[in-house]
Amino acid sequence: MPAIVITALLDVGTDAPATGASRVTVVAPTDLAGVSSTDLADATHALVIGERRHDTLVRRYAAALADRGPAVAWRTFPHGPGALLVLANQAASIGLDAGQTVAFLDAVASLTWSGAWTPSVANLSDPAPSIGEHLRSLTPGGKGFVVTLSGAHPSVEPVGRPVAPEPGPDRGTLYCATPDLLTPAAREHLLAASRCSTVVEVPLMHVGVVGRLGTDRAVEAVALPGGGGVQLPAARGTCPTCATTVFTDFCPFCHVRRTDPTDLRGALA
Repeated sequence: MPAIVITALLDVGTDAPATGASRVTVVAPTDLAGVSSTDLADATHALVIGERRHDTLVRRYAAALADRGPAVAWRTFPHGPGALLVLANQAASIGLDAGQTVAFLDAVASLTWSGAWTPSVANLSDPAPSIGEHLRSLTPGGKGFVVTLSGAHPSVEPVGRPVAPEPGPDRGTLYCATPDLLTPAAREHLLAASRCSTVVEVPLMHVGVVGRLGTDRAVEAVALPGGGGVQLPAARGTCPTCATTVFTDFCPFCHVRRTDPTDLRGALA
């Protein structure tokens, strides 16, 4: 089975967080020197992931890593740094081959809610706050804002405003870096926006968020899809070049059209 490592390009400050998974490495988006220190171990494949706003940097890093020999795929997602760490750990620990790992990550990321509570939007640029929300940030005693990063319509909402979450699965558990910093109103707003019912602290998400949210007082949160797991698409074949499972017309690593049909049934991960 083609083994894979995952490199997450995250703007989380000077200290790279402990990932909790031996096959996950964190480097800064601009750190091309990190290519040489990435531990490939026995991996024949590598997946580079990052925030959607770092698309160009992720592509550049993936190209540089490919020069070391592994087959490399890349993905960017509309999620924050802590959320991407959680997703990377999920993908690395599930025991799939390289192509299945990419398909799993695509599937779970598309159903994941991510966002944050922040006391101020003064330095937030994406999603862009309104003038009124900027003014609210300057008002003493405000309840802060809930920022939704994922989905088709990222948004900034003052805490307490009626919540109309986007259609999606009920997710059950909302994972946070420091839930003790949330007021009851902020907690309830986050639960409603994410379609969750409980909040759980995840130490893995204790990462710097200034680069993404503009303040170190923000609390990032992520909610993975609940229910019976993630349904992978039907496998389309095996890559004739790198031997990994392919779920689309082209291998995400080699970009070679698949030629070898395999089991066409979907798989539960």
